[in-house]
Amino acid sequence: MKPMNQYIHDDFLLTSDLARRLFHDYAKAMPIIDYHNHLDAKQIWENHSSSNIAECWLHSDHYLWRAMRSNGVEEYYITGNAPDKEKV
Repeated sequence: MKPMNQYIHDDFLLTSDLARRLFHDYAKAMPIIDYHNHLDAKQIWENHSSSNIAECWLHSDHYLWRAMRSNGVEEYYITGNAPDKEKV
């Protein structure tokens, strides 16, 4: 149960008994799985293991590339030929 003065609590946004039961009895202990990502689907299917963080994070995330470009990062460090070690 929530204390009277606490806004975010264990039942936050759970507006019914069923919602509370489903969350607390089933979902609460489960890991958070985010199916929305920008990894290459083929690499996920093949269970590819990246050799470094740049390969995993920078090689296929076009949103990250756009953010980097809009912050003045040179293309050499985004999709260019810079070594991964320089991109991180």
